[in-house]
Amino acid sequence: MAHVIDMYQLTKGPERFFSGDNRTASFPIQTMNNFELTRYLNDCTEMLSLVGKVAALYIQDFDDTVVLTAVNELENLTTGLSRKIWQKIMIFYRFSNTQS
Repeated sequence: MAHVIDMYQLTKGPERFFSGDNRTASFPIQTMNNFELTRYLNDCTEMLSLVGKVAALYIQDFDDTVVLTAVNELENLTTGLSRKIWQKIMIFYRFSNTQS
């Protein structure tokens, strides 16, 4: 689930939003405004957080070190992906504030 969330947010970066008319045939048309895009990215970070929390809840009664290690790695993955998405959000805010 974490990789699916990440895959969908990959095309929602600031470079695509502020690129203007530099589009190619495979470049998706951006239909969201700045607010909607940052809200979408924020929702992605929340979903990633939920994935990590569900994994932790699922194994709370397990004593298997392999399973515990896997869940720790999943939580590290979701936290890292969330940080990258928040970097995008911060770029949107900084760039949109300089244009106003």
